Amino acid sequence: MSPTTSWGMSSRSQIPESPRRGLRGGHVLLIFIGFFAAVFLVNGIMVYDALSTFGGLETPDAYRKGLAYNQRIAEGEAQEQRGWRDKLAYVAETQRVRVDLNDSTGAAVPGLVIAGEIGRPVTDRFDRKIEFTQTGPGTYEAEAAGLDAGWWTIDIEARKGAGAAAEKVYEARERIWIKP
Repeated sequence: MSPTTSWGMSSRSQIPESPRRGLRGGHVLLIFIGFFAAVFLVNGIMVYDALSTFGGLETPDAYRKGLAYNQRIAEGEAQEQRGWRDKLAYVAETQRVRVDLNDSTGAAVPGLVIAGEIGRPVTDRFDRKIEFTQTGPGTYEAEAAGLDAGWWTIDIEARKGAGAAAEKVYEARERIWIKP
């Protein structure tokens, strides 16, 4: 005969305990760790993309340019008083940038030394210096081979004379579109 409990049931016939179901502490811990791992992963990807696509430098030497702000205003006013106008274009057949510079009467402005920079509007990764040579009265051209299709920004600065004593007489910034 089998031993009985105080309620009259045998110890062998007890109902087995069912496994615990539902959310337990280990599950909560794994969910918590998984959530923050996903947040850190997404943040890491976004930080990498932000830093790899924008160098963070919009204006080199901004502090010194800020100190010379009044001088820049005076140069801009002097340029406006001259009334010079430029026509800037990219010539796809020759892969050159052409600048036609005219005074307020429409006459060509010869004899200037023009330097420039060409690059993409949203990054400084593709920026490069370009040097213009005079190819006709008031017409200056620079080599710009290897430019991909899309928007490009060209900055030009014209000076009278050469060397350190050269006076800056004109500057411009324009965007050009190169067809695919």
